[in-house]
Amino acid sequence: MPGTPISADTEIQIEIRRGDDKVFADTILISRMKRTHQELANYLFMEMSFPAGAYLMTGTGIVPPDSFTLNYGDVIAITISNIGTLTNQVGK
Repeated sequence: MPGTPISADTEIQIEIRRGDDKVFADTILISRMKRTHQELANYLFMEMSFPAGAYLMTGTGIVPPDSFTLNYGDVIAITISNIGTLTNQVGK
């Protein structure tokens, strides 16, 4: 599998905005994941091959409190250091 693994001290940040208000924000280090990216990739390729490549989605490891609910129009931004930011709006 080509490529260099992401450093374990890489930070993932999530921010949820409702209009002009930040209603949730948190950060976590990749090292807090139960399994390393390499371990997860090894499992992915154990039983199948992906000649055109594959995306391995891990989630962020950040969970808002049980009382929190996303609303229509909320904007969620997930940032991974040295990679960039993915932004999505609920219901759009």
